[in-house]
Amino acid sequence: MVAAGCHGGVIAELGTGAGIGAAWIASAMPADCTMVTAELDSRLAAAASRLFATDPRVCVLAGDANSVLPPYAPFDLIFADCGVRDTTEFAALCEMLRPGGHIVMDDLTPSRALPAGSPLHTSDVKRELFAAQQSLTWTEVVLPDLANSLLVGTRRMPGAAGPAPSAGGPM
Repeated sequence: MVAAGCHGGVIAELGTGAGIGAAWIASAMPADCTMVTAELDSRLAAAASRLFATDPRVCVLAGDANSVLPPYAPFDLIFADCGVRDTTEFAALCEMLRPGGHIVMDDLTPSRALPAGSPLHTSDVKRELFAAQQSLTWTEVVLPDLANSLLVGTRRMPGAAGPAPSAGGPM
């Protein structure tokens, strides 16, 4: 859905794998949009390159996303489908977004669907990455199955203040 709105834009994907997610994104993005996808595993990157050999809108790169993606930035959309768990790495990704661009991270379990005693009730690295990133306005989207969710952030204009916290904590 977000890819479909990237008219004339550039999309980045981290964690290409064999290209299944990239194929979904490419099928939704407009004809005037391009996508750059990065995969650490060179064998998987080669397989994905073969998959997209006839689609000039898609460029598959082998290597670490923070090393290979910057020349293609700024991005209108980043789908972080990989193991980013470091605050500095996540901040670097957010810097590659154009103001108004979106970053999406999936594979979360909504708090209410977590089993009792799960350590994720008190600390979840993905949510913490989004919460710590002052350049983002973000939310968690619970999917219709109520067992999965994703995080979506929008990069604010440089110097723009985020939402003010409420008396009870962050909004």
